[in-house]
Amino acid sequence: MAGGGASLSATALAERPAAGGQPAAAPAATPGEALGDLLRVRPAGTATAAGTGTALAAGPVDGGAPVLAGTTTSLTGSGDLRGLSTPACAAPAEQTWLVGGSTGVGRSTRLVLADAGSTPTTVDVTVLTASGPQQPDALQGLSLGPGEQRSVLLEGVLEGIAAQDAGTTGPGGGPLAVQVRSSAGPVSAWLVEGVLRGLVPGGTEVVGPAAAPATSLLVPGVVTAGSAPAVLRVANPGAEPVVARFSVVGTSGSAVPSGAVPATAVPAGSAVDVELPALPAGGVALAVEADGPVLAAVRTDSAPGSGTPGDLAWAPAAEPLRGRALVALPPAAPGSSGAPDARLVLTSREAAAVDVAIVGADGRTGQARRVELPASTTTAADVDDLVRSAGGSGSPVALLLTPVAGQDGHVVAALSSRAAAGGGGDLVSTTAVSPGSAAPSTVAVAVTGP
Repeated sequence: MAGGGASLSATALAERPAAGGQPAAAPAATPGEALGDLLRVRPAGTATAAGTGTALAAGPVDGGAPVLAGTTTSLTGSGDLRGLSTPACAAPAEQTWLVGGSTGVGRSTRLVLADAGSTPTTVDVTVLTASGPQQPDALQGLSLGPGEQRSVLLEGVLEGIAAQDAGTTGPGGGPLAVQVRSSAGPVSAWLVEGVLRGLVPGGTEVVGPAAAPATSLLVPGVVTAGSAPAVLRVANPGAEPVVARFSVVGTSGSAVPSGAVPATAVPAGSAVDVELPALPAGGVALAVEADGPVLAAVRTDSAPGSGTPGDLAWAPAAEPLRGRALVALPPAAPGSSGAPDARLVLTSREAAAVDVAIVGADGRTGQARRVELPASTTTAADVDDLVRSAGGSGSPVALLLTPVAGQDGHVVAALSSRAAAGGGGDLVSTTAVSPGSAAPSTVAVAVTGP
């Protein structure tokens, strides 16, 4: 594939320590200026090259770690790589699941691995496909040195590709879910997917970590944008087949998607896709219940019709908020007219409430607005509307989400971003909000352009 280069911009923020301590930046980033209640950390110049990552670190403050958040914007308005990606920082882990990507005709999926630590490690990768698990030799025993990054095109190492006809797959073709395991320390991992339908760009997306396998999952931030139906991906990492049932959680409650079969069988060690026609507009979540641990994510397509350019977004299943979560908002990409429009989507299975505060361009945290969520409902709000309702102005840099005392573990959150582009559907991207638990000392920031 060939096309115009992506415009990349990154923002990383840390809650400013009340005691006056200063977060210490990792070698790959430079300390920035105090910004009101926050400290801004600017990635080094090399961090904005396509496909690279940056590590941020913060030393303990009064025996604890500050809340860290970061994001990047990758935007290409035309050409084969037309698309928007707004990946958020993700803490390195010894095991990561990535639900997304495909090896089908016209689709390319690149796995990127990075060691943000100070010691070398070895990585093994398992890929769940439509026909079962694969462990290609090229993805076993991968050595990563401190600060090193490696990438592998999955279509080049998996056996078989998707058949030309829609709905049929060969070995290894079609839906994917990727497990990354590290033997000697946490690593960061993400997928970069690109789609080209003949000569028509189908979009790009950076796929971040999904919630761990579980029998009950919520996929927040599903915002439909085009004429194609959304697609639910369910993967079964276990040794026995499972049946997964799903429902849409919207503003008025939970219901089976119109026109969709509400359950699907998922063979052992495999991944399946289920079309979801006629989803409600504005932002919903998918609830998945299974009789064995599964993984889940939802793909949406912004193309307004067949033969017109579009973009794709992957919304992964998310862990519920368990403490304050600082959400860095995607910045404007160089050469763009402004930051992408962002929409906060909150979903809860139980009656719950979250305090949402705007962090303005001056770094000051505004008065929190309490958002009440009845059981099994979703609420969504444009960030611009949140700013206006708080009496603010200008472009905010972050949101601070705080579950009401005693209601941790109920609400899942996602940020859906959109940017207008000529000649086709809008550019779209979705990012799950991290649980907001105590931050590690080092967080990797995926600054990635497809």
